[in-house]
Amino acid sequence: MRATEPSSDGPLVTVVVTTYNRPEYLRSAVETVTEQRYAPIELVVVDDCSQTPASEVLADVSPDVSSFEIVRHRENRGANAARNTGVEAATGTYVAFLDDDDRWEPEKLAKQVDRFRAADDDVGLVYVGRKGMMNGAVREVVVPDGVDGDVTKALLLENVVGTQSAAMVRADLAKETPFDERFKRWADLEWYVALSTKCDFEAVREPLVIYEHDAHNRISNDYENLLESHRLFVEKYRDLAAGYGPRFERKMLGWASFRVGSASISGGSYDVARRYFLRALRYYPVEPKFYAYAAATIGGRATHRIARSVNRLVSSGPIGTD
Repeated sequence: MRATEPSSDGPLVTVVVTTYNRPEYLRSAVETVTEQRYAPIELVVVDDCSQTPASEVLADVSPDVSSFEIVRHRENRGANAARNTGVEAATGTYVAFLDDDDRWEPEKLAKQVDRFRAADDDVGLVYVGRKGMMNGAVREVVVPDGVDGDVTKALLLENVVGTQSAAMVRADLAKETPFDERFKRWADLEWYVALSTKCDFEAVREPLVIYEHDAHNRISNDYENLLESHRLFVEKYRDLAAGYGPRFERKMLGWASFRVGSASISGGSYDVARRYFLRALRYYPVEPKFYAYAAATIGGRATHRIARSVNRLVSSGPIGTD
């Protein structure tokens, strides 16, 4: 049951929970929807062909929501396909996404709906901050830094929105902007860029998503699709970046290479990381961060450890964890 009985005079929000082979996390995700201080909620769980079907995992769960549906794929199709299935099933005014290993603070949906109600008609997505957890302890708190309105330029460089679990979108826009199922990495970022060309974004500057760093089987652990997603992203959005001028096009290409390098250094692939950091510098040699990360890979693991130690003393986060 919810800690506080919510009002029920708001627009219907469809919550799409996507899941694959994480039954212990799925139950917690569904519970966090039930605990929301908002109503009405339509809950759609999309099971991307888990070994243990979601219907079995949730057999004894009766979510306190207006409606509850489980849709199962007959074969594993990937996270973006699961999200598209959820959007197709949605009947709400808004759609909020929740990955099965994330959780929400109880007021998350209510605050996003309130922001939509107060916003201009041009706003199509409202996002929130997040709190990173590892082994039961808070590792980081990320609060949106004020990137609102037309966010396309910002998103072409970095994911300023964050995890998909932070986003609530107008259902009409979600249905006309499907997730590109070719992307196995950078899926959230790619969709945000596509959506940003159709609407403005606004932020609720509070950490209302709880993100588990130590969750197993994350999509982000799948390194083999990283280079292909990089290629697809550049192919799809280079012309859009070029529309802001040749300098910005080079900047976008630099940051795309940097993201490959950052993911590679986090996975211990120092040769790949160094190659892409140097490529980032060739594209955009005026970004100091590119130099710092390239230097951290010169001697492989040894120089990376030194750089991380130094960075902890002078900044809020270690090199190689972006």
